[in-house]
Amino acid sequence: MTRPKVGLLLLTAEWFSQIGASQGVFQGLSHLLDVDAANIEQALGVYLEVVNPGVLATRAQVSEAIERFEREGIDALVACQITWGEDRLILDAVEKLPQTPLLLWCYAPFRRLPVPMTMRDLFRASGPVGAVQASGPLKRLGKAFGFAFGSYEDKEAIHRIVAYAKAAQTVRELRRATIGVLPYRCDQMTGTYVDEFRLRKEVGPTLKYISVQDYRSACEQIPDETVAAYVRGLKAGFRISEQTTEAGLFNGARASLGLAEVVAAHDLDALAIEDISEELHRAIGLRPCLYVPALFERAVVSMEAEVGGAVALLMLKMLAGKSPMYSEVFTYDREGNCLLMGHAGVHDISLAESTGDVLIEPDGEYVESEPDSAWMCFRVKAGQVTMLSVFCDVDRFKMVIASGEALGGEDRLLGSPHAYVKLAVPVASFFEQSIRTGMTQHWALVHDDVVDELIALADIAGLESVVIGERP
Repeated sequence: MTRPKVGLLLLTAEWFSQIGASQGVFQGLSHLLDVDAANIEQALGVYLEVVNPGVLATRAQVSEAIERFEREGIDALVACQITWGEDRLILDAVEKLPQTPLLLWCYAPFRRLPVPMTMRDLFRASGPVGAVQASGPLKRLGKAFGFAFGSYEDKEAIHRIVAYAKAAQTVRELRRATIGVLPYRCDQMTGTYVDEFRLRKEVGPTLKYISVQDYRSACEQIPDETVAAYVRGLKAGFRISEQTTEAGLFNGARASLGLAEVVAAHDLDALAIEDISEELHRAIGLRPCLYVPALFERAVVSMEAEVGGAVALLMLKMLAGKSPMYSEVFTYDREGNCLLMGHAGVHDISLAESTGDVLIEPDGEYVESEPDSAWMCFRVKAGQVTMLSVFCDVDRFKMVIASGEALGGEDRLLGSPHAYVKLAVPVASFFEQSIRTGMTQHWALVHDDVVDELIALADIAGLESVVIGERP
């Protein structure tokens, strides 16, 4: 994704010009505000594409700025009372951009106030008055907004604004996303069912159902030499267990390459594959579990036909710019305060520490009924992680958010892709809050801290969110 684009609405008071607040004791105020505006744009411009019409004092100037924002297609509007100003200016902007996410910045230029302050200093630092004044009318209008506090030198303020902008961009991109379901929901896990009309209305993506026959046809059309070349690459790049047969490698390769073809043919952003479907196993002979670069360059993949899981994976990929992992909590280590997580299926092996840590062996869950199969076993690399579950709750879609640290070291589980995650909260509290929430068992996991972005995303989209425990 490109950098988020924000419209910067820097507001001051028309009243200042009416009382001559540009001369005498106020000499240089306008210049100082322009300097502050340039510093604000520079601080945000490190992370965002900023559309900055300058310091605005009149309704006509705001109208021109709004027209520019509309032309340039901003993801979010950052309203900063660079001084106190008439609230009609921000209300005009909200009225003309009703669907654009709004962040209200309670801004002041000083981290420490001058002693003593002059009236010019006071006017320059009067932004908090404008922010508080604007909040009341915005609330009465029913306009939700994000919030940031501090100067352009405050890292936390800039982080909050950037997180909000990323969330707004993700909400916008989700409206354009298409999720494939192959072939239908998983009857063994009713908690994963979604109302696709609510999905479209509340979250954004559309669903496209793909038959097993379409998938089988895609697999069959791949030339044998293409499959053989892929298998040669597997043998050259990865460890392969003695139990893995040539038929298992060849069949697994064809199935996985066919999955990539399905994603490309239907232009999918995500695929929820019912990998334990009896129909799929009868038609294909096994489930796809081998990494195909072209697949993950285009899409994320959830298993067990979980659409909510696909949404969670999409959110994390868009926010972090990295491949997430579809997983569930297998079990826990009470003494170590850790979760053993993972899931069968197809994964992006960039999640592993290195290709040398990846072992290809027969599908561990179907090893007795489908010995001629192949999947990739590895431990997720070390690093801070954010975990997200998205599901169709009673009243609206809900996001459950958690965080922790994936630990390195030796493999913690034989026969499955897995992660060993040390939680930021007691493991008992994690399970109690999760279970009392009433969620699915699945989590998307990504190597990054995007908790603030996810909270902002839920606020912008109007989704319910639960953050488990406190931030680390």
